[in-house]
Amino acid sequence: MIAYRKMTGLARMPYTNLTVFRRLQQGAGAFHVRYRHDGRHVEGDLTRQVLAEIEPGGRVHALYTMSSGKPSTPTVIGRFSVYSKTPGTNSEGMVDSNYFIRGYAIHGYAEVPTYAASHGCLRVPIPNAAAIYAWIREGTPVDVYNESGGGSHRVSSHAGP
Repeated sequence: MIAYRKMTGLARMPYTNLTVFRRLQQGAGAFHVRYRHDGRHVEGDLTRQVLAEIEPGGRVHALYTMSSGKPSTPTVIGRFSVYSKTPGTNSEGMVDSNYFIRGYAIHGYAEVPTYAASHGCLRVPIPNAAAIYAWIREGTPVDVYNESGGGSHRVSSHAGP
């Protein structure tokens, strides 16, 4: 629900109301795939703070709320690929981590605010982490962007750490 509200510009709350149902009826809130030619991949939209799993042909498989890097530790912008996966919970509290460049990962975390608050990773709610971990494979492309193109710096590599 929070991901849908983010896509439609509604208050970021975990419940529905008449406004949400009206927007759904109007077809609002669709995720617009930016890199449909990347085949099966993940897109991290930093502007809306959502993570999308994309199937070949540009069909959205799933959409999740996320929290990316806060201003003092921004998430890198660019095109990457998952180079390592670590199941379970690590010493930092990261759950089911999918690393896409240096130490940056898509992972579950206990706190996932509706705004950018991480140390640069793409945090998702722990209840979603297992499904995301199962869907992502080593080598899965990860496209991270925002509408203004900002971020800590732009990196254009599918290389690992």
